[in-house]
Amino acid sequence: MLTRLVVQLYASIIEISLWFAVMLSGVAGYHYSIPLIRAAGWTPKDEATWRMLAAIASVSASFLVLAVLAGPFLVLLDIRKSMRALEARLVPLDTRQPAEHREPVL
Repeated sequence: MLTRLVVQLYASIIEISLWFAVMLSGVAGYHYSIPLIRAAGWTPKDEATWRMLAAIASVSASFLVLAVLAGPFLVLLDIRKSMRALEARLVPLDTRQPAEHREPVL
């Protein structure tokens, strides 16, 4: 029961985790940008601007990386959903029964 629920909610679980990772990268980019800039030896004049730019850059970079890493899974889920919709349209409602298993004959 629980495994079926996880399989049915798999796309939602992936989407929620991707949104959480993108938001976390924005917060991390905002908070850690000035210490990293100072560690590199630069002295920023307007810290708020650098923090916002770093947050936007980290959100953009994490979105691109996560799209490359999680994109194939989401594409496979979309293909699976499309195939199920296609099968549901092709098979009449009254004949939806499990396929009969027959042994191959030469």
